[in-house]
Amino acid sequence: MKKMNRSFAAETAMAMALAVLSALPGLAHALTETEPLDMVFVPAPQPAERPNGEPVAARQFARGCTLNLPKIEDARNNKANAGNLTLMMPTVHATPRSVQSLRSGDGLAWTRGALQSVSRYGFQAVLGATSATSAASPTTGPRQVTADVALRLAHAWSTDLNLVSHVVLQVGYRMPGGELVVRQYHGMGTGTNWVNGNGEFMSVLNLGLEEAVRSMATDAALLCEGKPLPAPVAAL
Repeated sequence: MKKMNRSFAAETAMAMALAVLSALPGLAHALTETEPLDMVFVPAPQPAERPNGEPVAARQFARGCTLNLPKIEDARNNKANAGNLTLMMPTVHATPRSVQSLRSGDGLAWTRGALQSVSRYGFQAVLGATSATSAASPTTGPRQVTADVALRLAHAWSTDLNLVSHVVLQVGYRMPGGELVVRQYHGMGTGTNWVNGNGEFMSVLNLGLEEAVRSMATDAALLCEGKPLPAPVAAL
């Protein structure tokens, strides 16, 4: 009877584990080098109201500010790839067995999707050139910011049982007088590597891009209020 109970418990635990894994992104869609990542930006959920608690305030940096984005480009040196997966041998020293490249999808559409999400920070985003942003007069001032955005890096990789990403945006703010002030925003994403799935790599890339956009939104909010940008971080 005890053996039967242990067997039943083991089968139940395995069934529960499979049920959990089946709900994870990318389980039925393992990474392949022949199919690119879908490069669809999905933001992290907004802070939800806790049960029987005080509402969690949304993170808004600017209210009633227009963010003009007339020029958005994918300026990566390598647009074909978005990182790599290193498969390890089951040895004590974890010797690499093979390395698979992550094929990148449309980086431009991915970046545009992320920039549209700045509305959650209180901005009204205007993507593409307009008569106002193409005019010779300054377009950055109170309650309005104009910036050119370039995706410079989108790289994800596996490390042990985790996935990590690094995303870099380069932003040129069009200042009064025609000055172009350039800043770079870095974002990092991390997650558990369950099954080497496309969806898992895409999730950490989205986290990295979201962090970079959030940093950009923080600076843009200062310009909306007529405040100067902080000094750029010195390169290491």
